[in-house]
Amino acid sequence: MTLRVPRLKWHMLRRQKSDPGHLRANLDAALLAGAACEVDLRFSADGHAFCLHDRTLDRETTGAGPADRLTRAEIGRLRQRAPDGTAIDAPPLFLDEVADAVRRIGRARGGLVQLDVKAPVDALDATLMGRLRATLGDVASRFVAGACDWRMPVRLAGAIPGLKAGFDPLDFYPRTMPQGADAFRALGARTVATAPDASIYYLEADLVLAGLRAGVNLIEIVRADGAEVDVWTLDADRPDLRGILQALVRAGCTQVTSNDPDVLAPVLEELCACA
Repeated sequence: MTLRVPRLKWHMLRRQKSDPGHLRANLDAALLAGAACEVDLRFSADGHAFCLHDRTLDRETTGAGPADRLTRAEIGRLRQRAPDGTAIDAPPLFLDEVADAVRRIGRARGGLVQLDVKAPVDALDATLMGRLRATLGDVASRFVAGACDWRMPVRLAGAIPGLKAGFDPLDFYPRTMPQGADAFRALGARTVATAPDASIYYLEADLVLAGLRAGVNLIEIVRADGAEVDVWTLDADRPDLRGILQALVRAGCTQVTSNDPDVLAPVLEELCACA
């Protein structure tokens, strides 16, 4: 039996772990490949969304200090940093540039973009919401807002027509995995009850694997009403990568998050063809 090959999601737009996060070239490549990709969003002092993981600019750019202290023009004069700290000749990527790339490429190829908004839900005032709605506009259906706080994607999807909502139950098991089959079943039920309208659930790969060892398929539980399931994050250096991917595919995942999608792609193709 041939299994469906899960879609790969490029974590922080990386196609390999050594890449800087949020590279423009990788955005185009992911969309051309019909892949999913994830971007972290912060807001400038004048309310423009741009791609940055940390609260401060120091590690990822040539700037310093809190990310929300600079205007868009000031951020545009910065340069991104590679993982080794070397500056590269590219400014930080803004959400409107991501949306424009989806307009050029993503709609025809089927590419998807997950938005991980790194701001508290209460920070999304009417001005920010209006700008996000205008930025995504006619391509909002190619985006999904994902978060551990379900209020965030609900608020965004409620204000932006077409935007999908995703949920990660990470906060339900801080630092430790559930113990025993009943605990895993309860976590699955709580996940669905908390975010019943999620179009996709983001489940930590180690959580799913621990559940399978306890005899509980969390993917099956949360997919009961047809939602997709992303398992995160699996990279090329993960011990027993093939065995883990095989178990997750057989459990029914529809998407795999990785910093090494170029490496995982042929492995998934082979595993699914030989299943």
